[in-house]
Amino acid sequence: MLRLSTLIRFVLTILLLASGLLWLNPVELMAHEGGGGHSGPLQLELPKGKECVKSTEWMRRNHMDFLKHNRDQAVREGIRVKSDSLKNCTTCHTSREKFCDRCHTYTGVAPNCFECHHYPK
Repeated sequence: MLRLSTLIRFVLTILLLASGLLWLNPVELMAHEGGGGHSGPLQLELPKGKECVKSTEWMRRNHMDFLKHNRDQAVREGIRVKSDSLKNCTTCHTSREKFCDRCHTYTGVAPNCFECHHYPK
């Protein structure tokens, strides 16, 4: 009986974790505006450039880890890759308010990138 209750708890825990991961899918978040029952696409300013360093889907899911990794390499190891820099991102994504802030506000995320970095106007 003890093993059955342990197994049931384990399965319930996995189901709860899986449902939480599905709920937090950033690609799905991009398909709806505002949360709380609002419908329609989240309106982000389209980038000015022709091609990003990674695909759109990849960047939606991984840009935060990509930027953190590059930050750690630049600050801690002195490795700076121009194509992967935040400065390079701002050449295509020219409006922080119309691109970064809209998505971050929607998802309830407060990144600390701009505590140190200046976003050009």
